[in-house]
Amino acid sequence: MSVAAATVRTAKVPGDEFMTETDVTFDNKYVTNGEPVTAEELGLSRVTGGFAVLKNPGEAEATPINMCFFDVANMKVKLFNGKTSKELANEGDASKVVVRVFAFGK
Repeated sequence: MSVAAATVRTAKVPGDEFMTETDVTFDNKYVTNGEPVTAEELGLSRVTGGFAVLKNPGEAEATPINMCFFDVANMKVKLFNGKTSKELANEGDASKVVVRVFAFGK
């Protein structure tokens, strides 16, 4: 469905780019292949790189989430099941999961 994004901090990095830290909160219907995020939701006009970390691992209702990945090429945040190391199932409940995305760009 969708995610809620809230930029926590923006900082200038060497060169002409910025780094933003954005908390991405998931809802109760995860989408296979990741939830889309936009550069604007991450506080930038264009994303050139980035990574994600879980703020609250294991807090999904029925499925423990212990890994996440920010797919910069496709601008999606992906969640992985802690028991199987596979991506969270389509429409899986991720309503308690918050991921911090560190994005670089302009």
